[in-house]
Amino acid sequence: MKNIGIIGCGWLGLHMAKHLLPKYKIYTSTTTPRKRAELETMGYDSIAIQFSDNEILQTYKSWKVLEYLDTIVISVPFSKRTDIKSLQNRFENIGLFINDFDKQLFLMSSIGIYPQVQMEIGEETLDEQSLHPNILFVEQLIKNKFPQLNILRLGGLMGGDRIFSNYHTSTPDQFVNHVHYEDIVLITEKMIDKRIHSKTYNIVAPEHPTKQEVVNYQKGLTEFRYTQGHGRKIISTLSEQDIPYQYLHPDPRIFK
Repeated sequence: MKNIGIIGCGWLGLHMAKHLLPKYKIYTSTTTPRKRAELETMGYDSIAIQFSDNEILQTYKSWKVLEYLDTIVISVPFSKRTDIKSLQNRFENIGLFINDFDKQLFLMSSIGIYPQVQMEIGEETLDEQSLHPNILFVEQLIKNKFPQLNILRLGGLMGGDRIFSNYHTSTPDQFVNHVHYEDIVLITEKMIDKRIHSKTYNIVAPEHPTKQEVVNYQKGLTEFRYTQGHGRKIISTLSEQDIPYQYLHPDPRIFK
């Protein structure tokens, strides 16, 4: 049985832990003692730790279970609106926590790295100067220290209690770039099993209806004004062919 570490056991991390637990031994980190206690009652080994945004703390000790782990998934949320210095401190501290880990490693990144342009975007479509500097900075910071890093650029997280029609949108004619959490989990599991490393993939459902089309379908609306969709479409063809993987939830309109 492999041992999997999940750093940042929030909404996505918990879905991943629940799926992987029957097959793997799961170790988690979270931010509060209360959440740690909850995770432990679910059967996960857990530690409560805060990764400071304010300074790099050389006093961080490496994860005590590090030598037993076969794979680590970094699922700590970060925003392109967070300033570079705070991001540097947070992820340098995570680097100290996993020390010199040289086995399989994942970073859950975001398609927010790509600009809002009217085009289809794959992993190699744009040069680095076109990418969002804050998200690119985090990816490169971790990659430079851990060259085996797999970077998964996730679309808008949906599924379960996250139903798009429950949210307000001011851009109804924009194409969606969503992904169901089950596909993220299944892709990660397949990459673990195949021992894939040093890859960067867009993880986005293959179909791109407009936001209004998603809302209409989910609310059962049949009468609506049709408009031409616009905006970027983040393409996941590389992951589909390379891993390979066929999306369980290809159409964001029918996510559940």
